[in-house]
Amino acid sequence: MPSREPCRSPVALSQLRPGQRGVVCGSALDPADASFLEAMGLCCNADIRLCRAGAPCIVAVTTGGAGTCRIGLSRPLAERIMVTPAP
Repeated sequence: MPSREPCRSPVALSQLRPGQRGVVCGSALDPADASFLEAMGLCCNADIRLCRAGAPCIVAVTTGGAGTCRIGLSRPLAERIMVTPAP
């Protein structure tokens, strides 16, 4: 999940508050984890909403077809995904 453009005021996904939205802008994941998450829609420029903080961290990913996929992430994984919080 390499970043395509620099993040503006990025934070780790794990730092969002429940209900807060953001856009994924990069990560420090190993290639296997990045590929797995990209297959589920969690990739650069993905619109996300944090549903539940903690372990697991539950994230709703809005897909291009107006659908939503919920993904459970370990806290260490969520700490390595960078997002730009929505205003």
